[in-house]
Amino acid sequence: MSNTLDSAQLLAALENVAVISTTDLQGNITYANDLFCKLTGYSREELLGQPHSIVRHPAVPKETYKEMWDTIKAGNIWTGIIPNVGKGGGVYVVDTTVQPLRDAQGNINAYISIRRVINDLMDNFEAVEFSKEQFDEYYAK
Repeated sequence: MSNTLDSAQLLAALENVAVISTTDLQGNITYANDLFCKLTGYSREELLGQPHSIVRHPAVPKETYKEMWDTIKAGNIWTGIIPNVGKGGGVYVVDTTVQPLRDAQGNINAYISIRRVINDLMDNFEAVEFSKEQFDEYYAK
């Protein structure tokens, strides 16, 4: 029995747990996976072509998004934990990674955002605190 996943299996597993979208260079949505649609309450048709800020929570400081854009435009990966808002006003919190995609010449031609919903962690503060204590203790050495 092989111990490897083929690309289709890997992508299927990722699609089941990750909220994935791509945008053009201006931040307009060019791809949204099923989980993104389900989570936000928007249909794919409603999302495509819209600015990704359609799910922006108004309480997130503008500086957060400026830092993200500065980072990804420079060709680097940005990560952060951000609350977003769906079509019906429901809040969901995502651990987010945004990175540039490049064409064959190495020029940035799009961005991909891969997120994991962490609403469950909001209800399990003790586990988060415990993990942070272990992390801090390890890296304080």
